[in-house]
Amino acid sequence: MATTTSTSPIVLADTSLPEYHAFPPFFTLQPVVETRKIQLRLWRELVLRWHQARGIQNLNLNEWPLFANPIINRTLSLKARQEVVQGMVASGHAEWKDEYKTTAFVMWRSPQEIAASVLDFVRRNGMAGNVYTVYDLYSGDEITAGADFHGTDPTIFRRALELLEQQGKAALFKGASSEEDGIKFVADA
Repeated sequence: MATTTSTSPIVLADTSLPEYHAFPPFFTLQPVVETRKIQLRLWRELVLRWHQARGIQNLNLNEWPLFANPIINRTLSLKARQEVVQGMVASGHAEWKDEYKTTAFVMWRSPQEIAASVLDFVRRNGMAGNVYTVYDLYSGDEITAGADFHGTDPTIFRRALELLEQQGKAALFKGASSEEDGIKFVADA
């Protein structure tokens, strides 16, 4: 997926950037540990909201538009950018795509969060014990339309299902193609 850059005002979904994005110290890693934790949490939330609003999962540290604010003439250093993304990796919301840590795959919902959501949906809808195609669960119109995980990226969705399998709450079955792969949820999961 392409990186989005623009000279027009930057917006998140239907809202403007948060006020702290115009605060110059936000663009410098803070030396006080507790302050830095808050700063990194705010950066993580900003990155995740921006990517989710656009449906973009690739992040290039050298091109991501919100790591700079030309209005206040501030740019987050590469070291700080890497620390922001490393925190996202630690929380399960990103993965590094290269050994130099300049590009990342962003997951606004971690596989663990999606797995929990799928399991809750299965339990609420009495789906345990039945076999479903993986495709129907993340993209099918009849079974999961309206579920908060409906339309999830197939790669991330598969990771979530693999977590459920590792936990003994589901069993994955290989189909003739990836769209025909199946899953059965354990009745007492």
